[in-house]
Amino acid sequence: MNAPLYKKLIEYSDSKLTFHMPGHKFGTIADLDKINLTLLDNTEAIGMDNLYEAEGIIEEAMCLMANFYGAKKTLFLTNGSTAGILASILAICKEGDRLIVARNAHHSVWSALILAGVEPVYISPQYLEEEDLLGEITLQSVEQAMEAYPDVKGVLLVSPTYEGIVSDIQAISDYIHRHNKILIVDEAHGAHFVLDESFPKSSINSGGDIVINSMHKTLPTLTQSGLLHICSDRVSYETVVASLRMIQTSSPSYMMMGVMDYIRDYILKHRDLIKKQYVDELKEMRNRLKELKVLHLIEGDHKCYDISKIIISAVQASISGYKLAELLNERYDIVVEAALENYIILMTTMADHAQTLFRLEQALKEIDSELEKCVHIGRSNNFLEDKVILGTSPRKIHYGQKNWKTIEECINKKSAQNIMLYPPGIPILCLGEAIEERHIEIIKCFKNKLQGIKVIDEVIYLNVAD
Repeated sequence: MNAPLYKKLIEYSDSKLTFHMPGHKFGTIADLDKINLTLLDNTEAIGMDNLYEAEGIIEEAMCLMANFYGAKKTLFLTNGSTAGILASILAICKEGDRLIVARNAHHSVWSALILAGVEPVYISPQYLEEEDLLGEITLQSVEQAMEAYPDVKGVLLVSPTYEGIVSDIQAISDYIHRHNKILIVDEAHGAHFVLDESFPKSSINSGGDIVINSMHKTLPTLTQSGLLHICSDRVSYETVVASLRMIQTSSPSYMMMGVMDYIRDYILKHRDLIKKQYVDELKEMRNRLKELKVLHLIEGDHKCYDISKIIISAVQASISGYKLAELLNERYDIVVEAALENYIILMTTMADHAQTLFRLEQALKEIDSELEKCVHIGRSNNFLEDKVILGTSPRKIHYGQKNWKTIEECINKKSAQNIMLYPPGIPILCLGEAIEERHIEIIKCFKNKLQGIKVIDEVIYLNVAD
């Protein structure tokens, strides 16, 4: 068989223990491996409804999903949370509007800003220096931005972060609603909060007006399966649908929608089993990981931290997060979600259980026993400024003149594209942002791990606006 990608996918699924998305972990939960998915791959045939004009079976399924999460309305997404972010911004903003944007937003936000012609007002999450982590967006930072730019249409935040840190959405929403603004929450990594009280409270139930979930990330559904929840009367369902129709495929996957519907029903019928086999086992493993001597597990209050994310810090270890991920893969066939300079991210889901969690625990403990303490100097998340910044219009930069220049020529010029560590896809430099010495230092340090730059014969080139 001359099908290299197909062959590689089969080999990978047979040999690796994954702690990365998608959350179904090769169909090892809810009998997904027994479902013939081709039977779900359908189209807008008689009786099968239409996502964008739903009034039949899709409408019924979306109403059940809205009730499951506690939203007023829910829309299926089959182009991932990216489609939800694009549709949300297009629905609430028009050309020339301003929107407060958390600086740790996913890069798809800048695509939406280009399409909508919206000007960003940037705020930054807290920087947790000890662990080299980006933390929560504070109410204070939102207040400062609103006071400086009271004409904004609303606020877009990421909660939880890639590492599982949750902001105080209730306090933020209470404040901005008093000013008649709209809150969009990118809760891509929080679709599983509905599973158990051990996880944080969802933004759906904390004042978000539009909340976007990636079911495929943390629940057992197919990649690109997402949800857009409308949670208040401040947002028009019809306007969101019209926006979604413009940017999402005209042939939304019935296979994805069908599996999302199936998993919702499975969770409702198996909550006690999921708690016993996954949530309780996860808590016990996290407690045992406190025994690590050099590596250490990052923890937080369950109200503001997602325990499903296993963040192992190497900040005191004689290896980097990159090397730790490499060891897990090469020695133990365990694959992480992401590796950064000072930590790794491992994603657990309801597809995990005592055996998979124990295998991870033992591998981490074996590696830990070989390490010596050695404080790292390098930091990968200290690139944001703690102040409110009015950004240049991404559309203006995108459609303007631009050129590739050597990095030394780029000081004080505006970046013509996002430059980011991927994953998670958070820009170190975002479209239209002025390039400073601190950016150049980070780019030089991580040049082999960045998207949005060119490296030719060891010379770094950046795309900048003229």
